[in-house]
Amino acid sequence: TRYEEELTRHYAERYGLGYKIVDVRVRKSRLGVEASARKMRYDALIRCQSEFRAQAVFLGHNLDDLIETFLMNLIRGSGTRGLAGLPVRRGPFLRPLINIKKRSILDYLKARGLAYSFDQTNLDLRFRRNILREKIIPELLKLNPELHTVIKRTIEITKVDNDYLEKRAEKVYKKIVRQEDELLILDIKGILRYNLSIVMRVLMDAICELAGSFDGFESKHLYAVLGLIDKGSGKKISLPRNLFARREYDKIVLGQNRAERMCRVEIAEDGENRIIQNLRLTTELVSHFDLKTRQANCEVFDYDKIFPPLYLRSRRKGDYIETKVGRKKLKKLYNEFKIPIHKRDQPILLCDRKGILWILGYQRSARGFIDNKTKRFLVVKVEAID
Repeated sequence: TRYEEELTRHYAERYGLGYKIVDVRVRKSRLGVEASARKMRYDALIRCQSEFRAQAVFLGHNLDDLIETFLMNLIRGSGTRGLAGLPVRRGPFLRPLINIKKRSILDYLKARGLAYSFDQTNLDLRFRRNILREKIIPELLKLNPELHTVIKRTIEITKVDNDYLEKRAEKVYKKIVRQEDELLILDIKGILRYNLSIVMRVLMDAICELAGSFDGFESKHLYAVLGLIDKGSGKKISLPRNLFARREYDKIVLGQNRAERMCRVEIAEDGENRIIQNLRLTTELVSHFDLKTRQANCEVFDYDKIFPPLYLRSRRKGDYIETKVGRKKLKKLYNEFKIPIHKRDQPILLCDRKGILWILGYQRSARGFIDNKTKRFLVVKVEAID
């Protein structure tokens, strides 16, 4: 809102801080409005972190948010992984207020005459979290005024148990799951050897490998996959995020339903600074470059040996890259480099009019190498920002 913008500007100027206002428009998604909005907010924060070269991103989640998230996950049917709570730190994100009640924060602000904003959408009861906050939690507090303390203790206990199970599941995953091209194959005999709690975590990790996250999935989907154990070979079920699970003899196969989707993003040859997915791409056209200074995340091309315009795109059927000994199919390279399945459809191919120049961060083409006759050097650098 305009008030929130003015308040941000006021505090930034008062304390001599830089600031940036980002307008995030939530689009329709299979994840739903709440989950889509959350993802877009985090994506915007990641872009700002990269732009300002910040070491960390501080989030304002407090103890009330922790309690709400616990109850939301409980209602949704999450296991202990979902009930282990919001972490104090995950990647660049820090939550310094996570153990402080919202009431205490508001009292602190009022006592010092500090203005704050209130998100009016929090009153919109079309959203589940708001129903929980405005209707259900007040009733639970009547039953137990120490609700925050009790749930916080439960979260701490759950986290200890969950951490142990996570380490165990990681070892089991390596034993019963293998990757073939872009499918994950689960051995049914292996599944039956282990405790259900461990198997559920293994399934969650497999889904995350395919989809990039567990957003949009619930425990009922895990049980549906395990239900294939009692079905005949060939039985197939559909899962969220365009995934499927299929029984094949003594195996369960997980994969993505593929559609021919192409993503193409034009790239300037000089001065480009663009965020693509979770990558930051920069380009620079220079008249001199010392190869001894080239970093691993950088490639240099003879600009006069390539064919602009440059663009990033996602893969397509039959793609190949030029090597010193001929052509090599992308499918084979993706498997050799063990590129995560959920990243394979992302626009990580730097191309010109003649084809692929670089699989960002993995393999460059044999075209466009510099030599002692090179006059214009195209320097392309890619950085992960998650």
